[in-house]
Amino acid sequence: MTGADVLLIGGEPYGPDVARLLIQEVPSAVYLTWQQNHGEVCVWCGKVGGEDVALAPLGGARGWRPHGCTECRQTRLTYVSAYLVWRRHVLDCESCRTAWCPDGWSPALAHQIAYAATGKKGRVFCACGCPLALTSRRLRPYVETILFSLRYSHTGPCHRPEAAAAGRARSADEVA
Repeated sequence: MTGADVLLIGGEPYGPDVARLLIQEVPSAVYLTWQQNHGEVCVWCGKVGGEDVALAPLGGARGWRPHGCTECRQTRLTYVSAYLVWRRHVLDCESCRTAWCPDGWSPALAHQIAYAATGKKGRVFCACGCPLALTSRRLRPYVETILFSLRYSHTGPCHRPEAAAAGRARSADEVA
């Protein structure tokens, strides 16, 4: 990784994918308090920055300066990093495109653990709109386009034709 490929978040080097995805983990500004939007309070747990609580910048632009406490930020970095490791495996593994791959179990499990640590609950939604449990063997990271967010897709084709058609329409709208 060259210097041009690295972004600094809170003084620590992370690749551009981690930095871009970390800011996607921040709740929308409309759901945050003024203090959270301006870096005085952690956007995830609500801890106020001060002597006992260090807050680190998460990115932002145009006066929006969200921060996260050390613990929450590290939890989200672990989650994003685990997703990227799993996604890298899927990109490199032809088997993962159409079926569950035994070699993909380890990165998938690391992602599941990191996901749970964030406090997120329930199912995730594939790009086509299908809800799947994070533990489903049909689930994999979304690899069809450039990485903009933590998204998921099926191993193999979608079994709900109406959902697959809606997903294709949504993807066409995103490109336009």
